[in-house]
Amino acid sequence: MKYQFDTKKIAVNGRFKSILTKIEAGLVLILILFSLFSASNSQAATGEEIFNSKCMSCHMLTDKAIVGPGLQGVTDRRSAEWLTKWIRDPKSVIDAGDKDAAALVKKFTMVMPGFADISDADMEGLITFFKEKAAAPAAAAAPAAGETSAAAPVAAPTATPADNKATSSLFLWSLICLSIVGFFIYRFKKKTLTNMNNMGYHEEPHAMPNYLGLFVVYLGIGAAIIFMLMHFLDIDNAADTAVNSMMFIAFPYLAFGIFLIGSIYRYKNRGMQVSSLSSQFLEGKKLFWGSQPFHWGLLVLFLGHLTAFLFPRAILAWNGEPVRLLILEISSFAFALSALFGLILLIKRRLSTKLVLVVTNKMDLVVYAVLITQIVTGLGVAFFVRWGSSWFSAVLTPYLRSVFSFNPDIDAVAASPILIKLHIISAFLIIAIIPFTRFMHFLVAPIDYAWRKYQLVVWNWNRKSIRTSTKHNFGKKSRNH
Repeated sequence: MKYQFDTKKIAVNGRFKSILTKIEAGLVLILILFSLFSASNSQAATGEEIFNSKCMSCHMLTDKAIVGPGLQGVTDRRSAEWLTKWIRDPKSVIDAGDKDAAALVKKFTMVMPGFADISDADMEGLITFFKEKAAAPAAAAAPAAGETSAAAPVAAPTATPADNKATSSLFLWSLICLSIVGFFIYRFKKKTLTNMNNMGYHEEPHAMPNYLGLFVVYLGIGAAIIFMLMHFLDIDNAADTAVNSMMFIAFPYLAFGIFLIGSIYRYKNRGMQVSSLSSQFLEGKKLFWGSQPFHWGLLVLFLGHLTAFLFPRAILAWNGEPVRLLILEISSFAFALSALFGLILLIKRRLSTKLVLVVTNKMDLVVYAVLITQIVTGLGVAFFVRWGSSWFSAVLTPYLRSVFSFNPDIDAVAASPILIKLHIISAFLIIAIIPFTRFMHFLVAPIDYAWRKYQLVVWNWNRKSIRTSTKHNFGKKSRNH
C-alpha cells in the first residue's frame, strides 16, 4: 500500500506541474501575441523600402557621414540624372572623369557598389524619398507673406517629440507589466511547489525535465522580445528617445557591470563552478562534429570583429576595391554559416543524448537561444544590410569607443537598421549572462599551456614484445633512468 500511495503522490505532482507548464506556455503566447500586435504597422513607401535595404547601412538622412556621406540636401547638390547614374553604376561615372565622383572616392577611400537592378519607377521613388526625408535645412530668413521659398524643399512630417514620448512610455509600461506578470507567475510556481513538498508530494526521483519544451519556450520568448524591439526601435524615433537610450547607453554599462560583479562573486564564492564540466567522456563523436565548425567559425568571426575595432581605416581601405570587399564579406558569411551549423549540431546533441541531458541545466538553453539570435542577426546584416565589414568599421567602432570612453554617441546606431540593433543588443546580452552560464570557463582557460614546458614521456617497455606477446602481463619490467 505504501508503494501505491507514493505512486498517487507522483501522479498528483505531475498534474500540478502540468498545470504550471500550461500557465507558463499561456504567458509566452500572450507575450508573442502582444508583440505581434504592437509590431504591426503600415507598409513603407517604395522609396523608403529601397533606402532601408540598400542605402541605410552606409548613409544617413542627415549631414552625418558614416561609411558614406550624409544625404541631407543631396537632391539640391546633385541632379536626378546624376544620382541615377551614380546609384546604378558608380564606376562608370568615375571612369568618365566626373570631378564630384572623384572627390567622393578620395574622401571616403572606397567605391560604392552599384545597384543596376533598380528600375526607373523605383529610382524615381527613391529620389523622391531623398527630397522629402533628406531635404536641406530651411534658410534662416523667413519668406515674405504670401511667398514660398524654392531653395528649401519642405520636408515630410517626421515624428514629433510627443509621438516619441508616447512610444517610449508604451515600451516602458509594456516592459513593466510583463515583468510584473512574470514575477507573479514565478512566485506562484515556487509557492505551489513548496506547498506540495510540505504536503508530502515530492518530485519523482531522477525525473528528467522536459528540456526540449523549455528550449521552445525560450525561443518563443526571444521571438516575442525581438518583435517588440522591432517596433519600439523604429528608425523614425529620435536618437535621444528613452528606448534607444536604454538599449544603447544604459544596457551596455549594465551588462558590463553584471559581468564584472557577477564574475568576481562567482569566482570567490563558487570557485568550483567556474570551470566548465566537460561532457566529452559522455559523448564524443557528435561533440566533435558540432564543436569544430562552431568554434572555428566563432573564432574567425571574433578576430574579424576585433580587427575592425582596432584598425577600422585599414578595413575601409581594403573594402575600397569591390573584389576585396566581396572576398571579405563572402568569407565572413561562410564562417558564420559554419558557426550556425555547428551550433545546431550541438543543440541537437544536448537535447537528444540522454547522458548529456543529465548534466544539462536551464541556462544552457538560454545560452543556445541567445547564440542563435546573435548568429542569425549577424547573417541577416551580412545578407540584407550590406556591407557588414564597412558598417562595423565606420559605425560600431566609433560607438564602442565612445561607450568605453564614458561619452556614448548613439546617433549613427539609432539610425541603423533593426537587424544591426538586434545584433548589438544580443552581443551585450551575452556579456551580461556570462557569470550565470558555462561561458565563465573562458576566464580560467589554460592559456599558460602556450608557454609551459612540454611533457616528456619515457617508454620503458619493449614495443615489439608488447605487440607480439600473448601473455596477460607482457613486456619487460620498467626501470628508472
